[in-house]
Amino acid sequence: MKAAIVYKTRDVAESVRDFLKELNVDSKLYEKACEELGNFDFIVSVGGDGTILRILQYLRDEVPIFGINTGRVGILTHAKKEDFKEKLKKALETFEVEKFPRIECLAGNEELIALNEIVFASREVAKMIEAEIFVDGYHIDTLRCDSVIVASQIGSTGYSFSVGGPIIEPYLQAIVISAVAPFRIGWRPLVLKMDRKIKIVAEGLAIADGQKRVFAEEIEVFKSKYPATFFKKERIFETVKKVREIS
Repeated sequence: MKAAIVYKTRDVAESVRDFLKELNVDSKLYEKACEELGNFDFIVSVGGDGTILRILQYLRDEVPIFGINTGRVGILTHAKKEDFKEKLKKALETFEVEKFPRIECLAGNEELIALNEIVFASREVAKMIEAEIFVDGYHIDTLRCDSVIVASQIGSTGYSFSVGGPIIEPYLQAIVISAVAPFRIGWRPLVLKMDRKIKIVAEGLAIADGQKRVFAEEIEVFKSKYPATFFKKERIFETVKKVREIS
Protein backbone atom coordinates (compact mmCIF):
# COMPACT_ATOMS: atom_id res chain seq x y z
CA MET A 1 0.00 0.00 0.00
CA LYS A 2 1.30 3.45 -0.92
CA ALA A 3 0.28 6.81 0.52
CA ALA A 4 0.85 10.42 -0.43
CA ILE A 5 1.21 12.97 2.36
CA VAL A 6 0.39 16.51 1.25
CA TYR A 7 1.33 18.98 3.92
CA LYS A 8 1.22 22.54 5.04
CA THR A 9 2.90 21.70 8.36
CA ARG A 10 6.17 19.80 7.75
CA ASP A 11 6.86 18.44 11.23
CA VAL A 12 3.40 16.87 11.51
CA ALA A 13 3.78 15.39 8.01
CA GLU A 14 7.05 13.77 9.05
CA SER A 15 5.34 12.28 12.12
CA VAL A 16 2.65 10.86 9.82
CA ARG A 17 5.32 9.39 7.55
CA ASP A 18 7.04 7.71 10.52
CA PHE A 19 3.74 6.35 11.83
CA LEU A 20 2.78 4.92 8.43
CA LYS A 21 6.17 3.24 8.27
CA GLU A 22 5.34 1.49 11.56
CA LEU A 23 2.17 0.24 9.84
CA ASN A 24 4.23 -1.04 6.87
CA VAL A 25 2.81 1.61 4.55
CA ASP A 26 5.17 3.33 2.13
CA SER A 27 4.61 7.07 1.78
CA LYS A 28 5.89 10.11 -0.06
CA LEU A 29 5.81 13.73 1.07
CA TYR A 30 4.45 16.52 -1.13
CA GLU A 31 4.64 20.17 -0.18
CA LYS A 32 2.14 20.97 -2.95
CA ALA A 33 -0.67 19.04 -4.58
CA CYS A 34 0.05 17.71 -8.06
CA GLU A 35 -1.14 15.31 -10.75
CA GLU A 36 0.82 12.39 -9.24
CA LEU A 37 -1.62 12.08 -6.35
CA GLY A 38 -3.98 9.91 -8.39
CA ASN A 39 -1.35 7.14 -8.40
CA PHE A 40 -1.57 6.41 -4.66
CA ASP A 41 -3.87 4.14 -2.64
CA PHE A 42 -4.80 6.96 -0.27
CA ILE A 43 -3.81 10.51 0.65
CA VAL A 44 -3.16 12.08 4.02
CA SER A 45 -3.73 15.83 4.05
CA VAL A 46 -1.87 17.74 6.77
CA GLY A 47 -3.23 21.26 7.02
CA GLY A 48 -6.71 22.72 6.93
CA ASP A 49 -9.70 22.56 4.61
CA GLY A 50 -7.80 24.63 2.03
CA THR A 51 -5.17 21.90 1.74
CA ILE A 52 -7.86 19.33 0.99
CA LEU A 53 -9.53 21.60 -1.58
CA ARG A 54 -6.19 22.09 -3.33
CA ILE A 55 -5.65 18.32 -3.42
CA LEU A 56 -9.08 17.78 -4.97
CA GLN A 57 -8.26 20.16 -7.82
CA TYR A 58 -5.81 17.52 -9.05
CA LEU A 59 -7.94 14.42 -8.43
CA ARG A 60 -10.34 12.74 -10.78
CA ASP A 61 -9.59 9.23 -9.51
CA GLU A 62 -11.48 8.13 -6.39
CA VAL A 63 -8.49 8.13 -4.05
CA PRO A 64 -9.66 8.44 -0.42
CA ILE A 65 -8.42 11.37 1.67
CA PHE A 66 -7.73 11.41 5.41
CA GLY A 67 -7.43 14.94 6.78
CA ILE A 68 -5.35 15.99 9.79
CA ASN A 69 -6.23 19.48 10.93
CA THR A 70 -3.37 21.81 11.83
CA GLY A 71 -5.39 24.93 11.03
CA ARG A 72 -8.30 26.58 12.79
CA VAL A 73 -11.62 24.97 11.80
CA GLY A 74 -11.08 21.79 9.81
CA ILE A 75 -14.63 21.04 8.66
CA LEU A 76 -13.39 18.43 6.17
CA THR A 77 -10.71 16.85 8.36
CA HIS A 78 -10.83 13.65 10.43
CA ALA A 79 -8.36 14.23 13.25
CA LYS A 80 -6.17 16.74 15.03
CA LYS A 81 -2.39 16.50 15.14
CA GLU A 82 -2.65 15.35 18.77
CA ASP A 83 -4.85 12.30 18.07
CA PHE A 84 -4.27 11.35 14.43
CA LYS A 85 -2.49 8.03 15.14
CA GLU A 86 -5.47 6.21 16.66
CA LYS A 87 -7.92 7.53 14.08
CA LEU A 88 -5.66 6.97 11.08
CA LYS A 89 -4.88 3.42 12.18
CA LYS A 90 -8.57 2.63 12.54
CA ALA A 91 -9.33 4.17 9.15
CA LEU A 92 -6.72 2.00 7.46
CA GLU A 93 -7.90 -1.15 9.24
CA THR A 94 -11.51 -0.76 8.09
CA PHE A 95 -10.84 1.26 4.93
CA GLU A 96 -14.43 2.45 4.94
CA VAL A 97 -14.90 5.37 2.58
CA GLU A 98 -17.70 7.70 1.59
CA LYS A 99 -18.20 9.73 -1.56
CA PHE A 100 -19.63 13.20 -1.91
CA PRO A 101 -20.65 14.74 -5.23
CA ARG A 102 -18.70 17.63 -6.65
CA ILE A 103 -19.93 20.26 -9.07
CA GLU A 104 -18.41 21.17 -12.41
CA CYS A 105 -18.46 24.49 -14.22
CA LEU A 106 -18.12 25.17 -17.92
CA ALA A 107 -16.79 28.69 -18.43
CA GLY A 108 -16.10 29.31 -22.10
CA ASN A 109 -13.52 26.71 -23.11
CA GLU A 110 -12.47 26.08 -19.52
CA GLU A 111 -13.76 23.41 -17.16
CA LEU A 112 -13.61 23.89 -13.39
CA ILE A 113 -14.44 21.43 -10.62
CA ALA A 114 -15.31 22.13 -6.99
CA LEU A 115 -16.30 20.31 -3.82
CA ASN A 116 -17.59 23.42 -2.04
CA GLU A 117 -18.68 26.07 -4.52
CA ILE A 118 -18.38 27.90 -7.79
CA VAL A 119 -18.41 31.66 -7.33
CA PHE A 120 -19.27 33.93 -10.27
CA ALA A 121 -18.03 37.39 -9.32
CA SER A 122 -17.46 40.78 -10.88
CA ARG A 123 -14.19 41.28 -12.74
CA GLU A 124 -13.74 44.58 -10.91
CA VAL A 125 -13.59 45.15 -7.17
CA ALA A 126 -16.68 46.86 -5.68
CA LYS A 127 -18.65 46.64 -8.92
CA MET A 128 -21.87 44.66 -9.22
CA ILE A 129 -22.77 42.17 -11.92
CA GLU A 130 -26.21 41.77 -13.44
CA ALA A 131 -26.71 38.02 -13.49
CA GLU A 132 -29.41 36.18 -15.40
CA ILE A 133 -30.02 32.85 -13.67
CA PHE A 134 -31.45 29.82 -15.48
CA VAL A 135 -32.33 26.38 -14.04
CA ASP A 136 -32.76 23.54 -16.56
CA GLY A 137 -33.13 26.17 -19.27
CA TYR A 138 -35.86 28.10 -17.42
CA HIS A 139 -35.15 31.73 -16.54
CA ILE A 140 -35.82 32.13 -12.82
CA ASP A 141 -34.28 35.50 -11.98
CA THR A 142 -32.19 38.48 -13.01
CA LEU A 143 -30.21 39.77 -10.07
CA ARG A 144 -27.78 42.60 -9.44
CA CYS A 145 -25.20 41.64 -6.82
CA ASP A 146 -21.48 41.45 -6.08
CA SER A 147 -21.38 37.74 -6.96
CA VAL A 148 -23.45 34.56 -7.21
CA ILE A 149 -22.46 31.43 -5.27
CA VAL A 150 -23.43 27.96 -6.47
CA ALA A 151 -22.60 25.54 -3.65
CA SER A 152 -22.93 21.82 -3.01
CA GLN A 153 -24.35 20.47 0.24
CA ILE A 154 -20.78 20.15 1.53
CA GLY A 155 -20.10 23.75 0.51
CA SER A 156 -23.27 24.92 2.27
CA THR A 157 -21.19 25.28 5.45
CA GLY A 158 -18.65 27.54 3.71
CA TYR A 159 -18.90 30.77 1.73
CA SER A 160 -22.62 30.26 1.05
CA PHE A 161 -23.31 30.00 4.79
CA SER A 162 -21.39 33.22 5.46
CA VAL A 163 -23.80 35.17 3.22
CA GLY A 164 -26.94 33.73 4.79
CA GLY A 165 -27.34 30.42 2.98
CA PRO A 166 -28.79 27.37 4.79
CA ILE A 167 -26.78 24.45 6.18
CA ILE A 168 -27.63 21.32 4.18
CA GLU A 169 -27.23 17.82 5.64
CA PRO A 170 -24.00 16.32 4.22
CA TYR A 171 -25.83 13.28 2.83
CA LEU A 172 -28.62 15.24 1.13
CA GLN A 173 -27.48 15.88 -2.43
CA ALA A 174 -28.41 19.47 -3.19
CA ILE A 175 -27.22 22.71 -4.74
CA VAL A 176 -27.65 26.11 -3.10
CA ILE A 177 -27.71 29.35 -5.08
CA SER A 178 -26.77 32.30 -2.88
CA ALA A 179 -25.86 35.91 -3.63
CA VAL A 180 -23.32 38.27 -2.13
CA ALA A 181 -24.83 41.72 -1.41
CA PRO A 182 -27.94 41.34 -3.61
CA PHE A 183 -29.45 44.69 -4.60
CA ARG A 184 -32.96 43.63 -3.69
CA ILE A 185 -34.75 43.70 -0.37
CA GLY A 186 -35.71 40.27 0.89
CA TRP A 187 -33.84 38.14 -1.67
CA ARG A 188 -33.23 34.64 -0.29
CA PRO A 189 -31.04 31.67 -1.35
CA LEU A 190 -32.52 28.87 -3.45
CA VAL A 191 -32.06 25.13 -2.74
CA LEU A 192 -32.24 22.76 -5.73
CA LYS A 193 -31.82 19.08 -6.52
CA MET A 194 -28.21 18.21 -7.31
CA ASP A 195 -29.02 17.03 -10.84
CA ARG A 196 -30.32 20.44 -11.97
CA LYS A 197 -28.29 22.35 -14.56
CA ILE A 198 -27.68 25.99 -13.73
CA LYS A 199 -26.65 28.69 -16.17
CA ILE A 200 -25.61 32.18 -15.15
CA VAL A 201 -25.21 34.85 -17.80
CA ALA A 202 -23.04 37.85 -16.89
CA GLU A 203 -19.55 39.14 -17.49
CA GLY A 204 -17.59 37.85 -14.55
CA LEU A 205 -14.90 35.73 -12.97
CA ALA A 206 -15.65 32.06 -12.22
CA ILE A 207 -13.76 30.71 -9.20
CA ALA A 208 -13.69 27.06 -8.10
CA ASP A 209 -13.20 26.49 -4.35
CA GLY A 210 -11.07 29.62 -4.15
CA GLN A 211 -8.43 27.87 -6.26
CA LYS A 212 -8.75 28.06 -10.03
CA ARG A 213 -10.40 30.99 -11.81
CA VAL A 214 -11.30 32.06 -15.33
CA PHE A 215 -13.08 35.03 -16.96
CA ALA A 216 -16.33 34.23 -18.77
CA GLU A 217 -19.53 35.81 -20.11
CA GLU A 218 -21.62 32.90 -18.88
CA ILE A 219 -21.15 29.69 -16.94
CA GLU A 220 -22.96 26.37 -16.66
CA VAL A 221 -22.84 24.46 -13.38
CA PHE A 222 -23.89 20.82 -12.93
CA LYS A 223 -23.20 17.68 -10.92
CA SER A 224 -19.79 16.22 -11.70
CA LYS A 225 -19.20 12.58 -12.56
CA TYR A 226 -16.07 12.76 -10.36
CA PRO A 227 -17.02 12.54 -6.66
CA ALA A 228 -14.70 13.41 -3.79
CA THR A 229 -13.75 10.35 -1.73
CA PHE A 230 -12.94 10.49 1.98
CA PHE A 231 -12.34 7.99 4.73
CA LYS A 232 -15.60 7.71 6.61
CA LYS A 233 -16.10 9.98 9.58
CA GLU A 234 -17.49 8.45 12.76
CA ARG A 235 -19.66 11.47 13.58
CA ILE A 236 -20.48 13.38 10.42
CA PHE A 237 -22.93 15.71 12.18
CA GLU A 238 -20.06 17.15 14.20
CA THR A 239 -19.49 19.25 11.06
CA VAL A 240 -22.88 20.90 11.42
CA LYS A 241 -22.38 21.44 15.16
CA LYS A 242 -18.93 22.95 14.58
CA VAL A 243 -20.23 25.44 12.02
CA ARG A 244 -23.06 26.54 14.29
CA GLU A 245 -20.65 27.01 17.21
CA ILE A 246 -18.33 29.11 15.08
CA SER A 247 -21.16 31.35 13.94
